Amino acid sequence: MKIKKIIAILAGCGAIFAALVAVDVLAPQPVPLQERSKHTAPVSVLEVTPASHDSRLTLLAITTARWPIQLKASSSAQLSWLNLDVEPGVLVKKGTLLAKLDTSALESELALANSSVKQAELNLQQVRHEQTVALKMLSAKKSSSFARREPQVTAAKAELTHAKQAYASAAKLLAEARIVAPFDAVIMRRHISPGEWLEAGQVAFELAASDSLDVELPVSELNWSQVQSALIYPEINVVNRDGSEWPAQVRYVAPQADPVTRQRQVVLSVPEPYQREPRLLPNQQVKVIVSLGQQPEIVTLPMSAITRDGYVWTLDEQSRLQKEWVALVGQTQDQVYARFEQNSKQPRQVVIYPLLSMLPGKQVSPQSVDVLVAKQEVNQ
Repeated sequence: MKIKKIIAILAGCGAIFAALVAVDVLAPQPVPLQERSKHTAPVSVLEVTPASHDSRLTLLAITTARWPIQLKASSSAQLSWLNLDVEPGVLVKKGTLLAKLDTSALESELALANSSVKQAELNLQQVRHEQTVALKMLSAKKSSSFARREPQVTAAKAELTHAKQAYASAAKLLAEARIVAPFDAVIMRRHISPGEWLEAGQVAFELAASDSLDVELPVSELNWSQVQSALIYPEINVVNRDGSEWPAQVRYVAPQADPVTRQRQVVLSVPEPYQREPRLLPNQQVKVIVSLGQQPEIVTLPMSAITRDGYVWTLDEQSRLQKEWVALVGQTQDQVYARFEQNSKQPRQVVIYPLLSMLPGKQVSPQSVDVLVAKQEVNQ
């Protein structure tokens, strides 16, 4: 009986031992821990190298007529003659006769004024003769000034002066019956027709100076420093919509900024704008190209690389993001020309498509594209 118990105990112990061995054999081997590789976001970068750049600044401006003037009828009369060759757009020289008014009434008024002058001269002579007689008959100490005819002489002189002024006025109206060009001009509009009756003050022609044309160029605070430095030795061209170019000169710079837009205004002068075809006409928008000269340490960047606040994202030597400020010196339709504020001579890797989620110091994986060097191109 004891032997059976001993055997059962040994069998149980053997089973337990066998189970432990089986568990130990079947247990999975421990897997060594591996360090997770650090993931970095890929970004497209452009390698840029600073270089000298022939920079030009292109601004928009409005052309305006120089010395616009309205020629009006100085008196009410019928139009007796009209120069039929004078049409809008025609160039006329100073003194060219444009139209004539009927002078019948004006000549009558001039004759009447001349008659008044002669009568006033006669009255003055008569009063002076009466004064001479009176002075011989009266005592100079006891007689009054009225008795000596002094007020009468003064009144006669004033009447003669008034008559002469009336005659000069009538002569001026008669001369102005001939409507002539006051300077070399281009005819802008003609408001009269042959045989028309004109009222005093009615507009007959609209003219403007033909020797030059004004170009009003508003300049923002952002571009003012560049334009101001370029105006020392300016090289300015005005480009029309059809691509025609005219050299321009600075006529004057407005002494104060616009109170609303805070823009400064430069007024340019284009000589002989109507003498060639196609003409440069007033009241139209044009491009003004201002040469800024050779600018050192300029990089050419795609437009997409500039953030809304005017910064550029670049990479340091450890491929970490950094935000840098650039000063724009010009741009084309899809490129900008800029200078880095710090270490402007140093080549850089510039992020082409910056994201709002970018943070300074963040590690990234640069994906380089073509190298772009600042070229001698015209800024727009």
